[in-house]
Amino acid sequence: MPPAWKYAATLIFLLVVLLYRLNLKLRTPLSAFLAPVETSRFQLSPSSHTLRSEAIRIYDLILEEEVLSPNGVQKTVFTMNGLYPGPTIEARSGDLLVVNVYNRLSEATSLHWHGIRHPAGQNSQDGAAGVTQCPIQPGSNFTYHIHLSSDQYGTFWRALSSARNFSTQLADGLFGALIIHPPDRLAGELRPHQDELRSEGIRRHKRATESSSVLDQVMLIGDWYHRSGKEVSEWYQSLRSHGNEPVPDAILNNGQQAFNCSKSIAQIVCDPRQGRTPVFKLHLQHKNIIRFINPGSLAEIHLSLDSHLLRVVEADGTQIRPVVVKELSIAPGQRYAVEVIRAGNDQTCEFWLRQRVDYEDFKYPSVSHILYSFSMISSYRTGMLLLTLSQTDERLDPLSLQPLDRLARLLPLADNVVMMYVTTMIRTATGNKPFGYVNQTTWKPNLTNPVLARSDFTSSSKELIVPLNVSNTSISPASVVLDIIVNNLEDGPHPFHLHGHHFWPLYTYKAAMGAGSYKWDQPPTLPTTAPALRDTFVIPAKGHAIFRVTFDTPGMWLFHCHVLVHLHSGQYFVVQSCDSDSFFRSGMAMIFDVLSDRIPVEDRKNAADSCS
Repeated sequence: MPPAWKYAATLIFLLVVLLYRLNLKLRTPLSAFLAPVETSRFQLSPSSHTLRSEAIRIYDLILEEEVLSPNGVQKTVFTMNGLYPGPTIEARSGDLLVVNVYNRLSEATSLHWHGIRHPAGQNSQDGAAGVTQCPIQPGSNFTYHIHLSSDQYGTFWRALSSARNFSTQLADGLFGALIIHPPDRLAGELRPHQDELRSEGIRRHKRATESSSVLDQVMLIGDWYHRSGKEVSEWYQSLRSHGNEPVPDAILNNGQQAFNCSKSIAQIVCDPRQGRTPVFKLHLQHKNIIRFINPGSLAEIHLSLDSHLLRVVEADGTQIRPVVVKELSIAPGQRYAVEVIRAGNDQTCEFWLRQRVDYEDFKYPSVSHILYSFSMISSYRTGMLLLTLSQTDERLDPLSLQPLDRLARLLPLADNVVMMYVTTMIRTATGNKPFGYVNQTTWKPNLTNPVLARSDFTSSSKELIVPLNVSNTSISPASVVLDIIVNNLEDGPHPFHLHGHHFWPLYTYKAAMGAGSYKWDQPPTLPTTAPALRDTFVIPAKGHAIFRVTFDTPGMWLFHCHVLVHLHSGQYFVVQSCDSDSFFRSGMAMIFDVLSDRIPVEDRKNAADSCS
């Protein structure tokens, strides 16, 4: 009787021959099925977080300066842990994030958590230099304690804001994604309840399997300058700019792009071998989720994927009723999550993700003419299910987005209204340099005595502070519902961002001619049901927008234009809340002082301690 090893060898030989012949008949080689799936640091792991308990998660972020060539053009880039963009932080609702920031830069900075709703008593963790803390000095470190609420999840990000050159560090690379996954309890609410009668063990195994069949990844797509953020800002505030915003040199996707060195008329150090077209993978048998984040300085980016549609499922951390579009526009500071859907019979495995900007948003052309860029999207396998969708929009209408949760469609009435006029002016008193203004106030932060740390604070020509108070007519004794009307007097759009709270965008208007300001005697008809909550929204050029906010967390909360040269040049607003008569003054940044007499002493102490 032959030994057992001979039988084993014969079986292996026959299996190899069978697989070889099968491989010849397949359109897709077996190696594509057997090869390990390629991953990148921008691919997420939802199942690692949705099924676990709440936890304390500790991170160390080391900020340094490195000479890099993201698109082939050499530049000093600010990195986190040696990475540009910075590492992605993944968490789940209810986690406590303890983030130790070590500043090895040559200038001071702070870390803002974009879109996070901090709980009461945690205003000092917002990271707004001059408002909630003193900046972290070079060679120093600071620890943030970010308490994630049990019901907040979605796509967020973190960005560094400079002290000496407020906000320009973002243009040099100091940002990274923050993804909050829903716990299993909330994740189940987003799926059909078809497994309610299964045992808990079977349900958990099934959900873990579902999570593993989702390819979830992040794309940080924004404009890029070949000069440093400081140089860009100094040029803008010089006589040479004539008040024109600096036009970006490129669009990067996750810190990459290919630049044609021969196109630049500026003096640059450029090596085309260092730049490359970004390449991303889709798994066409799985659900493909892409989380788009625009960390840019100026440009709204318009995204489309050849032979595919984008099914938008989230906006600024709000889960929405899905909307299918061909093109998605995303302004600086905004985030959208989409599911990629095949829309044609094209059987190729490579597609272009097109990333373009509107040239009419700029007052002079880009000398490099490359503000229409591409990323390559390829697939692991062929045979993706083709879906036929009858209701498809050409482009997304941000005002039409509805929350997925039906209970979130209740819209409260406003207690009061604050009116803002934002513009850029060149005045003799400011050396004929352009400065951003909100209601004739241009914001300049006090970086040694932040607003939250003070016992006495009032509005001034450099700090516009709006106190929000609970009055006898307020609907709730614990909150203030405010309508914010922002009039944009300029011929370019302004994306505005609110710290610590989300708002309902109720109405926007753009004038065909004239200023387009709000008219008290001709008020528009506002919706009676709540649209999807946002924290960043675009005010049209020569027009206005109406936002409604429920301010319910005591603190000093910043409201500002997300065009970085406008923020750096003064378009900033802070909100204050207190139990007394309200008094409204507004500056392209301002502070809402929300219920200031309810701010815990410990929170104010934390703000003061950041300066020692």
